[in-house]
Amino acid sequence: MQLWAAEQRRLVWRYRMESDFFFFLKLQKSDERVDKLTAKAVESLRSSLNRAQSGQSALRGGKKRPSCVIGSAVAFPSGTGRSAEAMVYDAIRDALTAVMRYRIREETPAAPLRPAFQELEPDPRSWNSSFAIGRLAMPISTFNTTSRVSEVAKMFEANQHVQGAVIVDQGCPVGLVMKENMNQLLAGQFGLALYWSRPIEKIMDDDALIVDASLSVEHVAQLAMARDISRLYDVVTITKDGLLLGGASIRSILECMTNLRTEEARTANPLTGLPGNASIQSEMKRRIETGHPFSIIYADLDYFKWFNDYFGFSHGDELIRFMASVLEEATQHDGDQADFVGHIGGDDFIILSSAPDPDRLCKQMISRFDRDVKSYYGGAYVSSVIDRSGNRVEQEGVTLSLSLLLWDGRSPISGGLTSCCLLEEKG
Repeated sequence: MQLWAAEQRRLVWRYRMESDFFFFLKLQKSDERVDKLTAKAVESLRSSLNRAQSGQSALRGGKKRPSCVIGSAVAFPSGTGRSAEAMVYDAIRDALTAVMRYRIREETPAAPLRPAFQELEPDPRSWNSSFAIGRLAMPISTFNTTSRVSEVAKMFEANQHVQGAVIVDQGCPVGLVMKENMNQLLAGQFGLALYWSRPIEKIMDDDALIVDASLSVEHVAQLAMARDISRLYDVVTITKDGLLLGGASIRSILECMTNLRTEEARTANPLTGLPGNASIQSEMKRRIETGHPFSIIYADLDYFKWFNDYFGFSHGDELIRFMASVLEEATQHDGDQADFVGHIGGDDFIILSSAPDPDRLCKQMISRFDRDVKSYYGGAYVSSVIDRSGNRVEQEGVTLSLSLLLWDGRSPISGGLTSCCLLEEKG
């Protein structure tokens, strides 16, 4: 993708968010129609990816690599007073929607999932983990297991916009009936005679997707997309403490995911692509509300101003990106799977970690930084630096400083976790 981007004369901005890549092309006056131009750009990118995938497949002994899905959209000046930001937002949303629809249509599971009564763990690397599926729960029609098929059919007939009903047993969901599936069953040669007066539990789907309200929207979307093709658009049943809370349509889940992704792209730090202040606050609030112990690691660079003045701002940006990679790699190798890395701005970063030994995690971050930072000096030997007051300090360049804050999950919180233990470690 980097090679492809380097060949695009109209590329004005690129952005990466985990496994999603965004490329923005600007139309020039001398260009052909924008739809043809977009189609050519997409096709050239697809060809480049296919060539790369073929080469990697050969190196891996024919094993297939994960496929790439490309979505595209166009933002036109509308002349209706809408801002450019709003038009770009709509274009991103349309492109993401195209990708999600492709995945729903093309991806099928290797084996059917069991009912989601068992405990399910959300993807800890997901930025959307703080947005729970319970917030999308809407009221849904319910029937007892002993209700007649005829009762449910009459309800569907009287409510044209209702597409599904949950079957409950003492308030707990045990199955699902979708309107389309019921109509197909009753439309058979002996459908009415066989099922009309029988209990609804005889025809309900007892393998429906039932999830707890605390699961993230993204994780539920992954579960929904992994269902059998015949169930892809079935309502997702949501519970709280084992009792029915409501239902969520696939459309509402995908729209929510699109909005979340777009908001993440809007609030992320443009230099590193890491979550910005809004996401940091949201994630910290979520962790505090769970009541589970966690650590806060605040990271910044010593003598970064000297580095910027001495080597230039472009090299300073490279050093910031290097610092971001150090923090991410350290959390992946020595932290907890659910660790969160955010970029406050400049050379200030924050890590929210559930690692059992955060002190070791800090030491690994400093070790990784010290090991590779000198490669950014361009071969220059550094024996002293200039501090912010203009004084010369005997120091071999930039160092990484970390502050570690521990919360036990019980102590009262006020004024930024002042009741917690504070440990500062210098590199």
